[in-house]
Amino acid sequence: MEYILQTDNLSKVYGTKTVLDRVSIHVPKKSIYGLVGKNGAGKTTLMRIICGLTQQSEGSYTLLGKSNDDAVRNNMGMLIEKPGIYENMTALENLRYFSLLFDIQSQDHHRILEIVGLQNAGKKKACQFSLGMKQRLGIAISLLGNPDFLILDEPINGLDPEGVYEMRKMLEMLNRENGTTILIASHILSELYKLATDYAISDGGRLIDEFSKETLERACSSGVQVTVEPEHFEGAKTLIASRYPDVRCEVLSNQSLRLHEKIDPADLNQFLVEHKVRVCGLGTNDEDVEKFFVEKLSGGQAV
Repeated sequence: MEYILQTDNLSKVYGTKTVLDRVSIHVPKKSIYGLVGKNGAGKTTLMRIICGLTQQSEGSYTLLGKSNDDAVRNNMGMLIEKPGIYENMTALENLRYFSLLFDIQSQDHHRILEIVGLQNAGKKKACQFSLGMKQRLGIAISLLGNPDFLILDEPINGLDPEGVYEMRKMLEMLNRENGTTILIASHILSELYKLATDYAISDGGRLIDEFSKETLERACSSGVQVTVEPEHFEGAKTLIASRYPDVRCEVLSNQSLRLHEKIDPADLNQFLVEHKVRVCGLGTNDEDVEKFFVEKLSGGQAV
């Protein structure tokens, strides 16, 4: 697998306080990588190091395939903590100013504003923007130069439900259509679950775990429940036992069964229908994703 970012035992110490302790993460290219952790977990410090805003105390990292090369950050966009915008300027004026500041040529500023949903902001000054609009403008600035890698620190914090939804759709579009790799830190687990393809959990400056969305879904699934016509129940039990001999099957009623492993519901349905079993209902039984993260944070062992 190709990684756009790898860190190797990255640490940061301020005085006697260790805020980042030997963290090693792997961000796949073209992924949306969710960094999960409570306040003080070291998420922002990690991002600041990667963005070149502070130096690590120990360890190293490889960025866009290179190490110790500031030039690669020309292919990065970043929004750390809060948007650095000029509030006496319009959205378009902000983009034009930062293009000159960063010496970025031939940018379609109107297209960037359209991507972040600010195409109708017109002559309104940024000081009149809502929090969501300011976040969007910050992301618009980070998109100058068509970056391959985008780093966002709590971009949905403080947004209303509509703003959160629109932000999620925008980031999904950037990832899907532009192939932009996104590293995003957030404590809003429900939204991060809908957005991210890969995750890292940190606590107290240490990495607790790192895994893909597929691994998360397998861990949070309690299996598949199937309901058939009562007269087909015994036959369904026999067929399922033959099809999935190693899967524990629990009887819930005179017509419902639960298979305690993640299997393909469509495959199960097709198999039963082909054997003339009338299926009345079929679905997965998913545990609470937030519960999974909370348990990791409260009882996980650092790796």
